[in-house]
Amino acid sequence: MFSAPILFSNGSSIPLERIPFGGGFDEAWLQNRLFESPDALPLHEIDPGYQQVAPLCMEMQTGAGPVDILYVTPQGRLVIIETKLWRNQEARRAVVGQILDYAQALMGWDYSDLQREVSRRTGIKGNSPFILAQKRFPDIEESTFIDSVSRSLEQSDFMLIIAGDGIRSGAQKIVNFLQDTAHMRFVLAMIEIGVYRIPNQDQFLIQPRVLVETQTVERAYIAGSYEQDEMQSNSNLPNSSDSPKSREDWQREYYRFWTGFLEGLQLDEPDQPIPNPNHTGDVKFNLPAKGTSAWIRVYFSKNDNEVGCFVRISKGAAGEELYQQLLMQREEINLELGIEPRWDDDRKIIHKMKVPGSWPPLDDNEIQSFMRDTLNNMVNVFRPRFKLLADKAVS
Repeated sequence: MFSAPILFSNGSSIPLERIPFGGGFDEAWLQNRLFESPDALPLHEIDPGYQQVAPLCMEMQTGAGPVDILYVTPQGRLVIIETKLWRNQEARRAVVGQILDYAQALMGWDYSDLQREVSRRTGIKGNSPFILAQKRFPDIEESTFIDSVSRSLEQSDFMLIIAGDGIRSGAQKIVNFLQDTAHMRFVLAMIEIGVYRIPNQDQFLIQPRVLVETQTVERAYIAGSYEQDEMQSNSNLPNSSDSPKSREDWQREYYRFWTGFLEGLQLDEPDQPIPNPNHTGDVKFNLPAKGTSAWIRVYFSKNDNEVGCFVRISKGAAGEELYQQLLMQREEINLELGIEPRWDDDRKIIHKMKVPGSWPPLDDNEIQSFMRDTLNNMVNVFRPRFKLLADKAVS
C-alpha cells in the first residue's frame, strides 16, 4: 500500500488525499503526464540499463494497436508504456496480452519502420527518432544510435511497462503467466501510480511504485523455435551467504563489466551484430540461420566456477539438421579454431576455462582476453558457415 504523502508548508503539515479513478483524472491525463515527465517512472530501479529515456511519441500504430507511450534510451533501447486505470480483473488480463502483442509487432520492424511511424505521429520529417532523442541527449551520434535501435528491434530487447492506478490484486498471477508463456527477450514490470491532489490548488502529485518485475523474463528468446536457455541469470548471482553484496549490487557489477567489454570489443567480422550490455552473467551474439536459431554466448558460470564461450543451435528438425552439417566439418572446424572444443549432443560447441578464487572475476584481464579471443575466433569460424548454409537453404 502507498503511504499518503504529507505536504509541509509554513510550519503546517497537510496530508494529501489520493484521487481514485473518475475523481479528477482519466487514462489520457495519466498518459500525457508520463509522456511529459519520463523521469517520473523509476525505470532504472527495474534495470540499470534504463537510467535515462527520451519520449518519442504517443499512440504509435504497430499493427497490433497503438502504443500509449514510446521512450528510447541514449543507447537505443526502446520502452513501451501502457497506461491503464484498472476497472476489473478482465482489464488486468487483457492489458498483459495487449502489451505483449505490441512487443511482438515491433519485433518484426527495422529502423525505417520506426522512423516512419514516429514521423507520422509527430509530424517531424527526416530521422525523427534520432532528432527527438538528441534533444534530450545532445552527445549521441546518429549512426551509433541507428545501429543500437536496430539491434533492439532485431532482438526484441525492450522494456515493457504497465502503469496503472491499482495493480496490486492478482499481480503475482500475471507474473507467473508471463514466466510460463515468455517467448521474447524483454524486461517487463508493473508500476502502480498513486495520484494525489494538493488541497485548494490545481496541482497534483504522482507517486510511482514498482510493484512487480519479471527479471527480464529469465532472458527468454524467440527466433525460429523457442528454447529456454541453459544460462540462467540467477545461477550467476552469488547467494547472500557467498557475499556481503546484494543481488542488485552484482547486477550493477555485471552491467558495468559488459558495458566495458562490449565497448572495447573489436571483432574481425564487421557484420556481426553486437548486443546491448545487460545485468546478467552472459551476453548473446546472434548468428544467421535459416529455419532455426543459432548464437554464440559468452558467459560466467558461478555454479561451475568457470567462464567460457559456446555456439548453440536451438531444438527442432531444422536445428538438428544444421548441427549434423557442422558435425561433418568437425575436424576442419577444430583445426581452424586451433583448440579442441567440446561438442555436446544437445547441439552445443563449447570452450571454457576454470577460474579459482573469488567470484565473479570481473576485473581479471586474463579472463577478459580469453573471452574476447575465443569469441572473435568462434565468430570468424562459424558465422561464414552459418551464412553459407542459410543462403543455400534460401536458394
